[in-house]
Amino acid sequence: MLTAVILVAILPAFLILGLGIVARAVAAQRVTPPVVQYSPERGSTVLRDALLVDADRRAASAALIDLAVKRKVRLLAGGSKREPIGVLMMPNVVLTADEIALLEALFGPEHTHGRVRRFSTDRRALAARLRTVVQHTEHALARDGLVAERRVAWPGMTLTVLAYLGMLVEALFIVFALFATDWPALAATIIALAATIATIVVTPSSWRRFLPPARSRREHLEGLRQYLALAEADRLRVLQSPTGADLVATDSEPLARFHLHERLLPYAVLFGLEREWIARLRLEHAALDRNSLDTLGAAIDVTSDIALALEAAGSALELTAAVGDLFDAGGVVLDGVGGVFEIFSA
Repeated sequence: MLTAVILVAILPAFLILGLGIVARAVAAQRVTPPVVQYSPERGSTVLRDALLVDADRRAASAALIDLAVKRKVRLLAGGSKREPIGVLMMPNVVLTADEIALLEALFGPEHTHGRVRRFSTDRRALAARLRTVVQHTEHALARDGLVAERRVAWPGMTLTVLAYLGMLVEALFIVFALFATDWPALAATIIALAATIATIVVTPSSWRRFLPPARSRREHLEGLRQYLALAEADRLRVLQSPTGADLVATDSEPLARFHLHERLLPYAVLFGLEREWIARLRLEHAALDRNSLDTLGAAIDVTSDIALALEAAGSALELTAAVGDLFDAGGVVLDGVGGVFEIFSA
């Protein structure tokens, strides 16, 4: 019986597991940047860049933080994780179509006011609206020739079907091995079952196919990810390079570097590095001299606001589910995105 298990269960199980690993490697479509990048590409948006690095689940949170970094909104965290996070519209700002679409998704008609949606049915409606925003962004990338119109789905579907068929065969072998008290065959079948389950976990159900024109932008983003993950000494060497020097050629180099790094917060969210990056910004803030702090005094302390909001939400992934109400610059609660249109229609 052991021979039958090896031929019918173990070999097919590890074969499809290997194919699943290959499918995941192909789906990643990894790129290698020629140089480390220290800023987003000119003309890019956080939403589009999120899809170019396959960070769909973090796209909305990163875009909301981008609004805060650009001083278009302010995140108002409550005193505890149970309290909602308010979004305060700042005065005299101009919103792009993508930014209005994001606010419309966050504060749409099904929005539950005044409480965290983490455990409410409204969270499903929110997730559906945010998926629509991501889909529209993906369609825009397809129109620009950066991604294919359809995702690649057949490898994941095929391997998943084979995995479930394999599980059925392995279940039968387990029953036969128990009745026959064939412990070696039982152990081999359990190993095959584990490999089959691993196939389902490893194999992507589908993936976005990036077209050749997207390669340079994806290389730029990978270079930016590497910069965000660099040790401080390496990061400073990049900023002191001939190309990086222009960004810090001001009367206050530490202040310029602080603002540069602050602008990268949304991208730190995309790459899952927001905690480390906020900690870095706090250290840089503490190192600023009095003149620099006076310059910052007239502006919102964005880093602190975002840090408190992330702490209240629990994680960047939970940020959009934790938002409560939308306020105008005077602190009046707006009636969804319709209030936003009223503000900017004047």
